[in-house]
Amino acid sequence: MPQYGQVHAAFVPQWEFTGMKSNNHIAADLTVDLCCAPADPWHLTPAQRQQARELLALYTADLGLPPDFGQFLAAGARDLVRADHWQEMESLSRLLDLPMRDVVLCNLYYDALKVILGRVFGCTAFAIDTPVAVLHARNLDWWTENSALARYTATSYFANVPAGDFKTVGWPGFMGVFSAVAPGRFAVTLNAVLSLESAQLATPVVLLIRTAFEEARTFSEALARLSDAPLPCDCLLLLTGVRPGELVVIERTPSRCALRHPKDGYAGLGAGRSELLDTWCQRFERVQALISDKRPSDPEDCFRYLSDPQVRMHMTVQQMVFCAATGEHWLRFPDPTPPSATRSVPLPV
Repeated sequence: MPQYGQVHAAFVPQWEFTGMKSNNHIAADLTVDLCCAPADPWHLTPAQRQQARELLALYTADLGLPPDFGQFLAAGARDLVRADHWQEMESLSRLLDLPMRDVVLCNLYYDALKVILGRVFGCTAFAIDTPVAVLHARNLDWWTENSALARYTATSYFANVPAGDFKTVGWPGFMGVFSAVAPGRFAVTLNAVLSLESAQLATPVVLLIRTAFEEARTFSEALARLSDAPLPCDCLLLLTGVRPGELVVIERTPSRCALRHPKDGYAGLGAGRSELLDTWCQRFERVQALISDKRPSDPEDCFRYLSDPQVRMHMTVQQMVFCAATGEHWLRFPDPTPPSATRSVPLPV
């Protein structure tokens, strides 16, 4: 059994291509200092402010909500969001010179998309126990116009955090968490899914994940928080840690939880059917077949599997690999492809 998770620097020489990027998309780094007042942790460049405005306009239009209804929903979210997180959104509203309604709805886009519109997009993610450390790989598959989500990707470093610093792969103006890693603690990625359970009022999913990064000091603490808290809608969470065997899929409905534990040192979203949520898809079967044929041993292997024609979708905008033991992340932006260029099968809805 490999023993790791204590000394980080020793692993770096094996993975010399740390932080590799392609297609001239440069992930802009932001620092979010939580020692600052909640009303002033975000400092965006003029270019990042414009990117945030474009993204918020794009996804506000995508939700297609009448202004009055959007205002009503945003006001209703106030009681579900932690006070300091709400103040951050107010600061972003002032910084971007945009209505609070738009900032709230777009930061809570995942929940709005699921709860209000009943829509779902399915990403691909898997984790593997290697001799060096657990690797956590994911494709973010999300509709975007003019490759905006890829072009405007930003890695945000959250500093002076009570449980320890962490970094997210997101966008300027987005203060929740879809994909993140905390050095020496854990990594989490969010994936969409549907169940028959009704939605309920609860902390938005992307803010619950952020709260776990702010407060959970270990893989076990993160697992407990993400498993036990009520949610407004369904989701799948891939959680990985720093020690052998710390990888698990958390299947969530608003009130229920089921854990999918690793098999043969591998865990993946959709790697089998469950009693709670049916997440099967041919993309996941393909990942399972690739891993069975040759286990990935480094981030390059993970990217190769994420880029397989039967795994990658035409709307894949980010590809990433995390290593919680070392705190490293690797990020790629695939070239856009027409739908006919891939053979992916969408998640059943």
